[in-house]
Amino acid sequence: MLKIAVIDDNGSAREELLALLSAKGEVDCFHSEAEFLQSTKAGSYQCVFAESNVARKLQGLLLGADAATPVIHLASQPSITEAVAAIKLGAVDYLARPITADDLERALEAALRQQRTGVPDRYFADGAGLESQLDNMERELICNALWRASGVVGGRAGAAKLLGVTRTGLLYKMRRLNISRVPIAPSEAAPSESECEGRTQVVGSVS
Repeated sequence: MLKIAVIDDNGSAREELLALLSAKGEVDCFHSEAEFLQSTKAGSYQCVFAESNVARKLQGLLLGADAATPVIHLASQPSITEAVAAIKLGAVDYLARPITADDLERALEAALRQQRTGVPDRYFADGAGLESQLDNMERELICNALWRASGVVGGRAGAAKLLGVTRTGLLYKMRRLNISRVPIAPSEAAPSESECEGRTQVVGSVS
C-alpha cells in the first residue's frame, strides 16, 4: 500500500488532504517538520506533501537521505518565484490552494514515477524537461490567480499581487504563455495552453 505523509500546521487543511488522499493509500499527518523527522517512519514514505516553507527545509534532508523520496509543495499564498525555486530544488510539484482531487492525482502519479525510477518527473514532461514543466506550472498558477481576482476592480493587478509579480510582469507572462482568458473555476486552471484556452471565458485583451 502507498505510504503518504502530510505535513501542515493547519488542522483543517490536514483533514482536507487526509480526506482526499485516504483512498490512495496509508496517510499519516504531522503538525510540523520536527514531528515528521522524529517519527520512526520518516524514511519510509513514498510521497511527502508539505506546506511550501516546510517542504523547502525538508527537501535537502530527504534528497540527501533518499534521492527517490518525492516532495510536493503546497502553497496557501503561491508565487511564481517560489514555485520556480521549488521545482529547481527538486520538488515533484507545486500545488496552489485550493487543491482539487485532480491536482492530487496528477501530483501522485508524478511522485510514483519518480519513486520508481529515481529520476525527477520533469524528464518525462513532453520530452522538453525542466523548461516545459516550469512553463506549465506558471500557466496553471496564472490561470488560478486570474480566476481568484476575476470580478474585482483592478483584477489583473490583484492577480499580479497574488503571484508576487508586477502587473507589467504578469502581462508579459500572459503574452509569452498565450493566456488571454480567465478560467471559469480554479479547478479548471489547466496545465496546458490548449486546455487553458478550452476551459476559459473571454475577458478582453491582455494589453
